[in-house]
Amino acid sequence: MKLQRKFLSVLIPLVLVPLVLACWLVHRHLQGIAQEHATEQMSLLADQARQTLIQGEENGQALLQRLLELPVLHQAELEKFIADHPAVLQIDLVDSQGQRLLSASSLINTLTPFTPANGQDSGRRILRHPGQSIPLLQIARRMEGPTPRYCILTIRLDFFSRFIDNVRRNLHVLLYLTDAQYEWLSGSRDYTASALFPSRPTQTVLMDNQTWFVSEQTLAPDLKLIGFTPDIKIQSSIEQLDRLLSYIAIIAGLFAVLVLHSAVASFVTRPLGQIRRMTDALANGNLETLDEMELPTPDKRDEIAELAASFGTMNDNLRQSSRQIEELAYFDTLTGLPNKVTSIDSMQQLIERAQLKGQQLAILFFDLDNFKNINDALGHQIGDILLMQVGARLKECIRGNDLMQRSAGSGDDSELLARMGGDEFTLVLPDIHSTGQAAKVAERILGKLAQPFKLQDHSVFVSASIGISLYPKDGQTPEALLKHADIAMYAAKAKGKKNFQFYDPGMHKSMTERLALEASMRSALENNEFVLFYQPRVPVQGQQRIEFEALMRWQHPEKGMISPAVFIPLAEESGYIQELGNWALETACRQLEAWNRQNIPNVSISVNLSPAQLNFGNPLQTVQRCLRQFAIEPAQLELEITESGLMQNESHAIDVLCKLKETGVRIALDDFGTGYSSLAYLRRFPIDTLKIDRSFIRDLEQDPESILVLESIIGLAQNLKLEIVAEGIETEHQLTILEQRGCDFIQGFYFAKPTPAPESMQFFERYFSRQQEKALEKKAG
Repeated sequence: MKLQRKFLSVLIPLVLVPLVLACWLVHRHLQGIAQEHATEQMSLLADQARQTLIQGEENGQALLQRLLELPVLHQAELEKFIADHPAVLQIDLVDSQGQRLLSASSLINTLTPFTPANGQDSGRRILRHPGQSIPLLQIARRMEGPTPRYCILTIRLDFFSRFIDNVRRNLHVLLYLTDAQYEWLSGSRDYTASALFPSRPTQTVLMDNQTWFVSEQTLAPDLKLIGFTPDIKIQSSIEQLDRLLSYIAIIAGLFAVLVLHSAVASFVTRPLGQIRRMTDALANGNLETLDEMELPTPDKRDEIAELAASFGTMNDNLRQSSRQIEELAYFDTLTGLPNKVTSIDSMQQLIERAQLKGQQLAILFFDLDNFKNINDALGHQIGDILLMQVGARLKECIRGNDLMQRSAGSGDDSELLARMGGDEFTLVLPDIHSTGQAAKVAERILGKLAQPFKLQDHSVFVSASIGISLYPKDGQTPEALLKHADIAMYAAKAKGKKNFQFYDPGMHKSMTERLALEASMRSALENNEFVLFYQPRVPVQGQQRIEFEALMRWQHPEKGMISPAVFIPLAEESGYIQELGNWALETACRQLEAWNRQNIPNVSISVNLSPAQLNFGNPLQTVQRCLRQFAIEPAQLELEITESGLMQNESHAIDVLCKLKETGVRIALDDFGTGYSSLAYLRRFPIDTLKIDRSFIRDLEQDPESILVLESIIGLAQNLKLEIVAEGIETEHQLTILEQRGCDFIQGFYFAKPTPAPESMQFFERYFSRQQEKALEKKAG
């Protein structure tokens, strides 16, 4: 297309379309204003008319009551009452069939009286005056006496006529009263109702070559108020519309000149100038300037665009090479995020800017939990895919433009997200006014990462631990802020992972103690500092079975007994949980063999299998080796897994558990109901035992709904032919509730705490002895 035609194709629509659109919009706007005004005005008039009608009815009821209070009603009294009260036009006494018994009227043509419908004691109706354009009100009331008789009083509602005339004189609005069938009762005398609305009112009507807006309001079930408001606003706005259109035409002409000037600059002047600057940039090798230019879109029908296309082909390779060099120098090749070099440089610039403006900024340092296990179990290729997906999700968590990719020396004030190496990422949040802002971003990141990752054929769950440091409180340099955020991140891992912590100077001591504890844990296994305690599982249905849960303890030579809540997360994070888990399995099997040699029947031990062992270790090999090494039956060994462990790598977990099940060992699902509780697990995984979490047991005595949940879980397990173990029993009442509902085994401090093997077996000896004594006493009784 030639340039002249381009100018016309742009200019003509820009002139015509605004004019037509402006006319239509102005007309619609004015009409809408007039209609809205008419509706609001009519609503106010209807409210006034209703109040007037209510007052008229009250006056009529008062006159009727005064009439009925007369000692005797006869013709003379009725005529005297009408003469004394000008508003009263007619009085009728009728029987229940509507036949007149007595009547007095000031009308030439008397009105037909009525009786209340369905034998009611009172009634009312509105009708038209036979000779004047005013409505009348008839009020009927039953008279006292054995024979049903009614007194009917007809009064004038001439105040309606005054009200309608006053509205027309002051507001130029025609009002009409009609009955429910739109039969005319009263209104302005110079128009007839049939001429104005022959059938029923519409929105507008043409009258005297003028448009009137019609509004309808219901005053009573048998009385309507019809209003006709002249469209004065539109008539008075025609001249304004003409002036407005003239202004629009002038503005559109000026705008067209500006558009034409801009079109010439856009299609001719600016493209030629860009081509000239591009030629200079290519000649001087200034690729940065060249990369910022906006070239004309290639269009072979446009002569200038054809010239630009040839230059565009020339600089494509140069631009691509320049970007590749920049990305290699400043960005991570795997995730596309800024690398450590760019991050520290940009962080320094943000710190300097925050210092000048007196602002705070936050450094979020986060590390993926157990990422090493994923690399070891699934391979580094899957690990790289996970890192790319993590980087993509992190971009979605940032406010603003998600990720502002920076080259060295950029001065963007938005958040800076970078990969520092391995599975470590940092996020810089400038202009932070409170710690709550940084906390919200950390919560958003944790929530986003909690969703499953699809890695080829694997569905993997990961989490992150986040440490947060603040400038200037926690440091003045990027190195100091990163160091303190890193310390806070390790504090988050120490508190169970999947959380965030703000840096505190006291964390230095905790970090030192943590490192010392981790170092001593490496040698604790060799020094026989780890021991297994056994907590009994008590059968409640009369079974003679001896079952224990093996629980690990650390007897530190200096610190004494260390809780598993302290060293188990540390072992999982450091990867030492594999050795501890294998040791626990071997120790439990060795104890089983010892009890078998003592001829103790029906004894079994349940050993916890950590998520790291299930998803990233080789528990099958360890179990097979133990079954070969120790003289035990496979059914004597039970492996406890958690719902969270199943979710980390579902397909892998199914495969491992099925192979373990083939060896003959039993599988128990621990902490049921606290994680992802799904019937799919009970159906798809080879589970033998269901352990009810202690959180359901704890609330049994106070919360009746907990009993309903407990009954549902037990019923479900019984239907699936699973054994049921309840944890955390501490009171006799809890025990009674579980016995009544068919729980198989009870475990908790009510019976016994975890103790060494000899003491645990002594518990069962005493327990079964008491059970036999109770059975003999019951039999003897």
